Amino acid sequence: MLSRKELIPFSSKPGRFLLMQLSDKTADIRAIVWEQGERLAAELNVGDVIEVEGRVTVFRDSLQIVCSQVHKSLPGQYSIDKFLPTSTRNIEEMTSELSNLIESIIDSDCRGLLEAVFTGDFLTEFAKAPAARSMHQAYVGGLVEHTLNVARLCDTVVQLYPRVDRDVLITGALLHDVGKVEEYALAAGIEITDEGRLLGHISMGYKLVSEIVESLPGFPPEKALRIYHMLLSHHGELAWGSPKEPQTVEACILHYTDNLDGQVSKYMEILAAGAPGQTWTNYDKRLGRALYMGGQEKTDFPENEL
Repeated sequence: MLSRKELIPFSSKPGRFLLMQLSDKTADIRAIVWEQGERLAAELNVGDVIEVEGRVTVFRDSLQIVCSQVHKSLPGQYSIDKFLPTSTRNIEEMTSELSNLIESIIDSDCRGLLEAVFTGDFLTEFAKAPAARSMHQAYVGGLVEHTLNVARLCDTVVQLYPRVDRDVLITGALLHDVGKVEEYALAAGIEITDEGRLLGHISMGYKLVSEIVESLPGFPPEKALRIYHMLLSHHGELAWGSPKEPQTVEACILHYTDNLDGQVSKYMEILAAGAPGQTWTNYDKRLGRALYMGGQEKTDFPENEL
């Protein structure tokens, strides 16, 4: 994938050559096009997947490719998960788990709403979307992973508080971040769309769900109101971008389980990146601290293990 490009003037003749950085999920490599660099720079965009032929050389102790041929790959000729970090969980298995959760909903209104949302192209996009740009589960498949974790936590809470409306709670848990499908775009990295910057996933998710509810004949208004409130309050505090603070027990549970999974997943990712035998992780800018690893040989920390 083309992750950076720059036209640089020749020092000894007119014109410019094209300097590129090519990336996949494993590494980056510098690449140079000496001839027709300006034409290629106009044809290629950062985020394009390209195929190159050339000669590998060494520049300042690092490998680089001097390109003789550069071709832009067409959609369908590659899989985006080969170029961006991807969930350690199998995306098809997570999609199946999502379907099973929907089938477990007894309330016909809630189940019908979920079936109307999670279908077709939207389900495909939801399954590969990231949960965030950098804070937690910022990788292909991160959104469905996060959503399932939150729903599983909610199911656990229901066992402790059986008077909670389990069907409404799980419905809100599965729907709370659906706006992120349009908030983020997968390109050279995880990018925020114009709609995401201007509207945010909370309002976008509310709009999507409310439009589908209005298309479902006879959906009870009071039940819709409770679900809408969960979507609009799941960040918990006005200062955190939440239009409303939780005012139902289901909204309260959703807020805290959403925050719990985001925080624990972030810790797990940091711990998993620690070196074997390391007592402390490297300083993490997201947390503003390093994490203690216990001085033991590093263990694998699955992101979804709570």
